[in-house]
Amino acid sequence: MQFQARVLDPKASAVILRPIEAPDEAAAGMALQAQGLTVLGLEQGASQGGQTQRAAPWEVAWWCRELRTLLRSGMTVVEAIDTMGLSAEPHSTRAEVQQTLLGYLQQGQGLSQAMLSCGRFPAVLVASVTAAERSSKLVEALDDYLRYDELLERLRRQVVSAAIYPALVVGLGGLITLFLLGFVIPRFSRIYADMPQEISGLTQAVLWLSGALQAQGWWLAVAAALSAFGLGWAARQGLLKHWLLAAVSRVPWLAQEWGQFGLARLYHALALMFRGGYPLSEALQVCEGLGLSPDLQRGVALARLEIAKGCAVAQAFAHAGLADAVTQRLLAVGERAGGFDTVLQTVADRHALRFTTFVERATRIAEPLLLLLVALVVGGVVVMMYMPIFDMAGQVGVGR
Repeated sequence: MQFQARVLDPKASAVILRPIEAPDEAAAGMALQAQGLTVLGLEQGASQGGQTQRAAPWEVAWWCRELRTLLRSGMTVVEAIDTMGLSAEPHSTRAEVQQTLLGYLQQGQGLSQAMLSCGRFPAVLVASVTAAERSSKLVEALDDYLRYDELLERLRRQVVSAAIYPALVVGLGGLITLFLLGFVIPRFSRIYADMPQEISGLTQAVLWLSGALQAQGWWLAVAAALSAFGLGWAARQGLLKHWLLAAVSRVPWLAQEWGQFGLARLYHALALMFRGGYPLSEALQVCEGLGLSPDLQRGVALARLEIAKGCAVAQAFAHAGLADAVTQRLLAVGERAGGFDTVLQTVADRHALRFTTFVERATRIAEPLLLLLVALVVGGVVVMMYMPIFDMAGQVGVGR
Protein backbone atom coordinates (compact mmCIF):
# COMPACT_ATOMS: atom_id res chain seq x y z
CA MET A 1 0.00 0.00 0.00
CA GLN A 2 1.15 3.52 -0.82
CA PHE A 3 1.20 6.08 2.02
CA GLN A 4 1.95 9.79 2.13
CA ALA A 5 3.77 10.58 5.36
CA ARG A 6 4.36 13.98 6.94
CA VAL A 7 7.51 13.64 9.02
CA LEU A 8 9.94 15.77 11.00
CA ASP A 9 13.53 15.47 9.76
CA PRO A 10 15.81 16.28 12.74
CA LYS A 11 18.82 16.90 10.48
CA ALA A 12 17.05 19.54 8.40
CA SER A 13 14.82 20.71 11.29
CA ALA A 14 11.92 20.78 8.86
CA VAL A 15 8.64 19.01 8.21
CA ILE A 16 8.64 17.20 4.88
CA LEU A 17 6.30 14.97 2.91
CA ARG A 18 7.63 11.55 2.04
CA PRO A 19 5.89 8.76 0.09
CA ILE A 20 6.40 5.27 1.44
CA GLU A 21 5.12 1.84 0.49
CA ALA A 22 4.28 -0.60 3.27
CA PRO A 23 1.74 -3.36 4.07
CA ASP A 24 -0.10 -1.18 6.63
CA GLU A 25 0.16 2.04 8.66
CA ALA A 26 2.03 0.39 11.54
CA ALA A 27 4.72 -0.96 9.21
CA ALA A 28 5.03 2.42 7.47
CA GLY A 29 5.46 4.20 10.80
CA MET A 30 8.10 1.74 11.99
CA ALA A 31 10.02 2.08 8.71
CA LEU A 32 10.06 5.88 8.99
CA GLN A 33 11.11 5.79 12.65
CA ALA A 34 13.95 3.42 11.71
CA GLN A 35 15.22 6.17 9.41
CA GLY A 36 15.34 8.61 12.35
CA LEU A 37 12.21 10.50 11.32
CA THR A 38 9.35 11.58 13.59
CA VAL A 39 5.97 10.75 12.07
CA LEU A 40 3.48 13.62 12.33
CA GLY A 41 0.81 12.29 9.98
CA LEU A 42 0.20 9.31 7.75
CA GLU A 43 -2.41 9.11 4.97
CA GLN A 44 -3.10 6.34 2.52
CA GLY A 45 -2.46 7.23 -1.13
CA ALA A 46 0.20 9.46 -2.61
CA SER A 47 -0.41 13.11 -3.35
CA GLN A 48 -1.36 13.85 -6.93
CA GLY A 49 1.06 15.73 -9.14
CA GLY A 50 3.54 16.12 -6.29
CA GLN A 51 1.21 18.63 -4.63
CA THR A 52 0.24 18.44 -1.00
CA GLN A 53 -3.39 18.18 -0.06
CA ARG A 54 -5.11 21.32 1.12
CA ALA A 55 -4.88 21.81 4.86
CA ALA A 56 -7.98 21.53 6.98
CA PRO A 57 -9.50 24.61 8.67
CA TRP A 58 -7.93 25.94 11.82
CA GLU A 59 -8.20 23.51 14.71
CA VAL A 60 -6.78 24.26 18.13
CA ALA A 61 -6.46 20.55 19.02
CA TRP A 62 -4.41 19.95 15.86
CA TRP A 63 -2.11 22.84 16.80
CA CYS A 64 -1.62 21.45 20.31
CA ARG A 65 -0.77 17.97 19.03
CA GLU A 66 1.70 19.31 16.45
CA LEU A 67 3.41 21.63 18.92
CA ARG A 68 3.63 18.90 21.55
CA THR A 69 5.29 16.50 19.08
CA LEU A 70 7.85 19.07 17.94
CA LEU A 71 8.69 20.16 21.49
CA ARG A 72 9.24 16.55 22.51
CA SER A 73 11.68 16.17 19.60
CA GLY A 74 13.89 18.83 21.17
CA MET A 75 12.84 22.00 19.33
CA THR A 76 12.36 25.34 21.03
CA VAL A 77 8.98 27.05 20.85
CA VAL A 78 10.11 29.46 18.12
CA GLU A 79 11.62 26.64 16.05
CA ALA A 80 8.47 24.55 16.45
CA ILE A 81 6.14 27.38 15.41
CA ASP A 82 8.38 28.20 12.45
CA THR A 83 8.44 24.54 11.41
CA MET A 84 4.67 24.22 11.68
CA GLY A 85 4.30 27.26 9.45
CA LEU A 86 6.51 25.72 6.78
CA SER A 87 4.33 22.61 6.63
CA ALA A 88 1.05 24.53 6.30
CA GLU A 89 -0.63 25.15 2.95
CA PRO A 90 0.23 28.68 1.67
CA HIS A 91 -2.51 31.29 2.24
CA SER A 92 -4.48 28.87 4.45
CA THR A 93 -5.81 29.69 7.91
CA ARG A 94 -3.15 27.51 9.50
CA ALA A 95 -0.34 29.34 7.71
CA GLU A 96 -1.84 32.71 8.67
CA VAL A 97 -2.08 31.81 12.36
CA GLN A 98 1.44 30.36 12.44
CA GLN A 99 2.92 33.44 10.75
CA THR A 100 1.11 35.74 13.16
CA LEU A 101 2.32 33.74 16.16
CA LEU A 102 5.88 33.67 14.84
CA GLY A 103 5.81 37.43 14.35
CA TYR A 104 4.75 38.05 17.95
CA LEU A 105 7.36 35.59 19.25
CA GLN A 106 10.11 37.30 17.25
CA GLN A 107 9.05 40.61 18.82
CA GLY A 108 9.96 39.14 22.21
CA GLN A 109 6.52 38.13 23.47
CA GLY A 110 6.04 34.89 25.37
CA LEU A 111 3.98 32.12 23.82
CA SER A 112 0.91 32.78 25.99
CA GLN A 113 1.00 36.51 25.22
CA ALA A 114 1.45 35.77 21.51
CA MET A 115 -1.53 33.40 21.60
CA LEU A 116 -3.61 36.04 23.36
CA SER A 117 -2.59 38.70 20.82
CA CYS A 118 -3.41 36.34 17.97
CA GLY A 119 -6.99 35.98 19.17
CA ARG A 120 -7.49 32.46 17.78
CA PHE A 121 -7.02 30.43 20.96
CA PRO A 122 -9.51 29.69 23.79
CA ALA A 123 -8.98 31.38 27.13
CA VAL A 124 -8.49 28.06 28.93
CA LEU A 125 -5.58 27.09 26.70
CA VAL A 126 -3.97 30.53 27.03
CA ALA A 127 -4.28 30.31 30.82
CA SER A 128 -2.83 26.80 30.84
CA VAL A 129 0.14 27.87 28.71
CA THR A 130 0.66 30.90 30.96
CA ALA A 131 0.86 28.63 33.99
CA ALA A 132 3.18 26.25 32.11
CA GLU A 133 5.57 29.10 31.33
CA ARG A 134 5.98 29.62 35.06
CA SER A 135 6.74 25.95 35.71
CA SER A 136 8.43 25.05 32.37
CA LYS A 137 5.91 22.24 31.78
CA LEU A 138 4.50 23.27 28.41
CA VAL A 139 4.21 19.72 27.03
CA GLU A 140 2.26 18.61 30.10
CA ALA A 141 -0.01 21.65 29.77
CA LEU A 142 -0.74 20.77 26.14
CA ASP A 143 -1.51 17.19 27.15
CA ASP A 144 -3.94 18.44 29.81
CA TYR A 145 -5.71 20.71 27.33
CA LEU A 146 -5.99 17.86 24.80
CA ARG A 147 -7.71 15.73 27.46
CA TYR A 148 -10.06 18.66 28.16
CA ASP A 149 -10.80 19.08 24.45
CA GLU A 150 -11.32 15.33 24.06
CA LEU A 151 -13.94 15.36 26.83
CA LEU A 152 -15.87 18.21 25.21
CA GLU A 153 -15.68 16.64 21.75
CA ARG A 154 -16.87 13.30 23.11
CA LEU A 155 -19.90 14.94 24.71
CA ARG A 156 -20.65 16.96 21.56
CA ARG A 157 -20.34 13.90 19.34
CA GLN A 158 -22.72 12.02 21.59
CA VAL A 159 -25.32 14.80 21.30
CA VAL A 160 -24.93 14.95 17.51
CA SER A 161 -25.09 11.18 17.16
CA ALA A 162 -28.22 11.09 19.29
CA ALA A 163 -29.85 13.73 17.06
CA ILE A 164 -28.98 12.11 13.71
CA TYR A 165 -31.37 9.14 13.89
CA PRO A 166 -34.45 11.18 14.94
CA ALA A 167 -33.67 13.72 12.21
CA LEU A 168 -33.46 10.94 9.61
CA VAL A 169 -36.73 9.40 10.80
CA VAL A 170 -38.59 12.72 10.71
CA GLY A 171 -37.05 13.67 7.36
CA LEU A 172 -37.91 10.35 5.74
CA GLY A 173 -41.43 10.45 7.13
CA GLY A 174 -41.87 13.97 5.80
CA LEU A 175 -40.68 12.96 2.33
CA ILE A 176 -43.05 9.99 2.24
CA THR A 177 -45.95 12.20 3.34
CA LEU A 178 -45.12 14.79 0.66
CA PHE A 179 -44.94 12.04 -1.96
CA LEU A 180 -48.38 10.77 -0.97
CA LEU A 181 -49.89 14.25 -0.90
CA GLY A 182 -48.23 15.53 -4.05
CA PHE A 183 -48.20 12.48 -6.32
CA VAL A 184 -50.48 9.65 -5.16
CA ILE A 185 -53.54 11.43 -3.76
CA PRO A 186 -54.09 13.72 -6.81
CA ARG A 187 -54.53 10.58 -8.91
CA PHE A 188 -56.97 9.11 -6.42
CA SER A 189 -58.98 12.33 -6.41
CA ARG A 190 -60.17 11.58 -9.95
CA ILE A 191 -61.75 8.38 -8.64
CA TYR A 192 -63.37 10.22 -5.74
CA ALA A 193 -65.01 12.73 -8.11
CA ASP A 194 -67.17 10.00 -9.66
CA MET A 195 -68.27 8.44 -6.36
CA PRO A 196 -71.96 8.81 -5.52
CA GLN A 197 -71.55 8.80 -1.75
CA GLU A 198 -70.32 11.71 0.32
CA ILE A 199 -66.64 11.71 1.23
CA SER A 200 -65.73 11.99 4.92
CA GLY A 201 -64.46 15.26 6.35
CA LEU A 202 -60.97 13.94 7.08
CA THR A 203 -60.58 12.68 3.51
CA GLN A 204 -61.79 16.05 2.19
CA ALA A 205 -59.17 17.77 4.35
CA VAL A 206 -56.44 15.52 2.94
CA LEU A 207 -57.68 16.19 -0.62
CA TRP A 208 -57.68 19.94 0.04
CA LEU A 209 -54.15 19.79 1.46
CA SER A 210 -53.01 17.76 -1.54
CA GLY A 211 -54.60 20.22 -3.95
CA ALA A 212 -52.98 23.19 -2.20
CA LEU A 213 -49.63 21.45 -2.28
CA GLN A 214 -49.98 20.73 -6.00
CA ALA A 215 -51.18 24.25 -6.83
CA GLN A 216 -48.51 26.03 -4.79
CA GLY A 217 -45.74 23.47 -5.26
CA TRP A 218 -43.21 25.84 -6.79
CA TRP A 219 -43.70 28.46 -4.09
CA LEU A 220 -43.38 25.82 -1.41
CA ALA A 221 -40.20 24.49 -3.03
CA VAL A 222 -38.73 28.00 -3.10
CA ALA A 223 -39.73 28.55 0.53
CA ALA A 224 -38.14 25.21 1.51
CA ALA A 225 -34.91 26.10 -0.32
CA LEU A 226 -34.77 29.53 1.32
CA SER A 227 -35.46 27.95 4.73
CA ALA A 228 -32.65 25.43 4.21
CA PHE A 229 -30.29 28.23 3.15
CA GLY A 230 -31.30 30.33 6.15
CA LEU A 231 -30.75 27.45 8.56
CA GLY A 232 -27.35 26.74 7.03
CA TRP A 233 -26.36 30.40 7.35
CA ALA A 234 -27.64 30.54 10.93
CA ALA A 235 -25.67 27.40 11.78
CA ARG A 236 -22.45 28.88 10.35
CA GLN A 237 -22.99 32.12 12.28
CA GLY A 238 -23.74 30.29 15.52
CA LEU A 239 -27.30 31.64 15.65
CA LEU A 240 -28.91 28.20 15.32
CA LYS A 241 -27.02 26.96 18.38
CA HIS A 242 -28.10 30.08 20.27
CA TRP A 243 -31.75 29.54 19.33
CA LEU A 244 -31.64 25.88 20.32
CA LEU A 245 -30.06 26.69 23.69
CA ALA A 246 -32.66 29.40 24.27
CA ALA A 247 -35.42 26.87 23.54
CA VAL A 248 -33.81 24.33 25.88
CA SER A 249 -33.55 26.92 28.67
CA ARG A 250 -37.33 27.41 28.56
CA VAL A 251 -37.94 23.75 29.45
CA PRO A 252 -36.91 23.32 33.12
CA TRP A 253 -35.96 19.64 33.05
CA LEU A 254 -34.04 20.01 29.78
CA ALA A 255 -32.25 23.08 31.12
CA GLN A 256 -31.28 21.13 34.24
CA GLU A 257 -29.80 18.28 32.21
CA TRP A 258 -28.02 20.63 29.82
CA GLY A 259 -26.54 22.31 32.86
CA GLN A 260 -24.68 19.07 33.56
CA PHE A 261 -22.69 19.64 30.35
CA GLY A 262 -21.83 23.17 31.44
CA LEU A 263 -20.77 22.00 34.89
CA ALA A 264 -18.59 19.24 33.40
CA ARG A 265 -16.92 21.85 31.21
CA LEU A 266 -16.49 24.28 34.12
CA TYR A 267 -14.96 21.77 36.56
CA HIS A 268 -12.69 20.27 33.92
CA ALA A 269 -11.38 23.75 33.05
CA LEU A 270 -10.85 24.51 36.75
CA ALA A 271 -8.95 21.25 37.19
CA LEU A 272 -6.82 22.04 34.15
CA MET A 273 -5.82 25.49 35.41
CA PHE A 274 -5.48 24.51 39.08
CA ARG A 275 -3.15 21.70 38.03
CA GLY A 276 -1.08 24.29 36.12
CA GLY A 277 -0.59 26.42 39.23
CA TYR A 278 -3.44 28.94 38.96
CA PRO A 279 -5.11 30.08 42.19
CA LEU A 280 -8.79 29.13 42.24
CA SER A 281 -9.94 32.76 42.15
CA GLU A 282 -7.95 33.45 38.97
CA ALA A 283 -9.14 30.19 37.44
CA LEU A 284 -12.75 31.21 38.12
CA GLN A 285 -12.11 34.58 36.50
CA VAL A 286 -10.87 32.85 33.34
CA CYS A 287 -13.91 30.54 33.38
CA GLU A 288 -16.21 33.56 33.22
CA GLY A 289 -15.15 33.85 29.58
CA LEU A 290 -15.86 30.24 28.61
CA GLY A 291 -19.22 31.03 27.07
CA LEU A 292 -21.20 29.20 29.74
CA SER A 293 -24.92 29.66 30.23
CA PRO A 294 -26.03 32.91 31.95
CA ASP A 295 -26.93 31.01 35.14
CA LEU A 296 -23.51 29.37 35.33
CA GLN A 297 -21.73 32.65 34.57
CA ARG A 298 -23.59 34.32 37.43
CA GLY A 299 -22.74 31.38 39.65
CA VAL A 300 -19.04 31.56 38.78
CA ALA A 301 -18.95 35.31 39.50
CA LEU A 302 -20.74 34.81 42.82
CA ALA A 303 -18.43 31.95 43.84
CA ARG A 304 -15.35 34.05 43.06
CA LEU A 305 -16.76 36.91 45.15
CA GLU A 306 -17.53 34.57 48.08
CA ILE A 307 -14.03 33.06 47.97
CA ALA A 308 -12.49 36.55 47.89
CA LYS A 309 -14.39 37.31 51.11
CA GLY A 310 -12.77 34.28 52.78
CA CYS A 311 -15.59 31.77 52.42
CA ALA A 312 -14.65 28.10 52.07
CA VAL A 313 -14.67 26.79 48.52
CA ALA A 314 -17.31 24.13 49.18
CA GLN A 315 -19.68 26.65 50.79
CA ALA A 316 -19.01 29.28 48.11
CA PHE A 317 -19.79 26.85 45.32
CA ALA A 318 -22.93 25.63 47.11
CA HIS A 319 -24.20 29.21 47.66
CA ALA A 320 -23.55 29.97 43.96
CA GLY A 321 -25.53 26.93 42.81
CA LEU A 322 -22.46 25.20 41.37
CA ALA A 323 -22.39 22.23 43.75
CA ASP A 324 -24.94 19.74 44.99
CA ALA A 325 -24.58 17.87 48.27
CA VAL A 326 -22.16 15.26 46.90
CA THR A 327 -20.00 17.83 45.11
CA GLN A 328 -19.93 20.00 48.23
CA ARG A 329 -18.59 17.11 50.30
CA LEU A 330 -15.99 16.27 47.66
CA LEU A 331 -14.77 19.88 47.57
CA ALA A 332 -14.61 19.98 51.37
CA VAL A 333 -12.51 16.80 51.40
CA GLY A 334 -10.23 18.27 48.71
CA GLU A 335 -9.69 21.43 50.75
CA ARG A 336 -8.93 19.43 53.88
CA ALA A 337 -6.83 16.56 52.50
CA GLY A 338 -5.19 18.15 49.46
CA GLY A 339 -5.23 16.90 45.88
CA PHE A 340 -7.80 19.55 44.96
CA ASP A 341 -7.16 19.20 41.23
CA THR A 342 -8.05 15.49 41.47
CA VAL A 343 -11.30 16.37 43.24
CA LEU A 344 -12.18 18.91 40.55
CA GLN A 345 -11.50 16.32 37.87
CA THR A 346 -13.66 13.78 39.72
CA VAL A 347 -16.54 16.26 39.88
CA ALA A 348 -16.13 17.01 36.16
CA ASP A 349 -16.25 13.31 35.30
CA ARG A 350 -19.32 12.89 37.50
CA HIS A 351 -21.25 15.62 35.67
CA ALA A 352 -20.09 14.32 32.29
CA LEU A 353 -21.35 10.84 33.20
CA ARG A 354 -24.74 12.22 34.24
CA PHE A 355 -25.05 14.12 30.97
CA THR A 356 -24.10 11.14 28.80
CA THR A 357 -26.51 8.92 30.74
CA PHE A 358 -29.31 11.42 30.11
CA VAL A 359 -28.52 11.56 26.39
CA GLU A 360 -28.53 7.78 26.12
CA ARG A 361 -31.83 7.41 27.97
CA ALA A 362 -33.46 10.26 26.03
CA THR A 363 -32.36 8.67 22.76
CA ARG A 364 -33.81 5.29 23.71
CA ILE A 365 -37.15 6.92 24.55
CA ALA A 366 -37.27 9.40 21.63
CA GLU A 367 -36.43 6.95 18.85
CA PRO A 368 -39.46 4.63 19.26
CA LEU A 369 -41.76 7.59 19.94
CA LEU A 370 -40.67 9.32 16.72
CA LEU A 371 -41.03 6.08 14.77
CA LEU A 372 -44.54 5.69 16.17
CA LEU A 373 -45.43 9.31 15.34
CA VAL A 374 -44.14 9.06 11.76
CA ALA A 375 -45.94 5.73 11.30
CA LEU A 376 -49.18 7.27 12.55
CA VAL A 377 -48.89 10.27 10.20
CA VAL A 378 -48.04 8.23 7.11
CA GLY A 379 -50.51 5.49 8.00
CA GLY A 380 -53.24 8.05 8.68
CA VAL A 381 -52.76 9.64 5.26
CA VAL A 382 -52.91 6.23 3.58
CA VAL A 383 -56.04 5.19 5.52
CA MET A 384 -57.83 8.47 4.73
CA MET A 385 -56.83 8.06 1.08
CA TYR A 386 -58.43 4.63 0.87
CA MET A 387 -61.43 5.34 3.13
CA PRO A 388 -63.84 6.28 0.29
CA ILE A 389 -62.91 3.07 -1.53
CA PHE A 390 -63.67 1.08 1.61
CA ASP A 391 -67.04 2.87 1.90
CA MET A 392 -67.87 2.12 -1.73
CA ALA A 393 -66.94 -1.54 -1.27
CA GLY A 394 -69.17 -1.71 1.79
CA GLN A 395 -72.12 -0.27 -0.11
CA VAL A 396 -71.62 -2.74 -2.94
CA GLY A 397 -71.63 -5.59 -0.41
CA VAL A 398 -74.86 -4.29 1.18
CA GLY A 399 -76.54 -3.92 -2.27
CA ARG A 400 -75.91 -7.54 -3.00
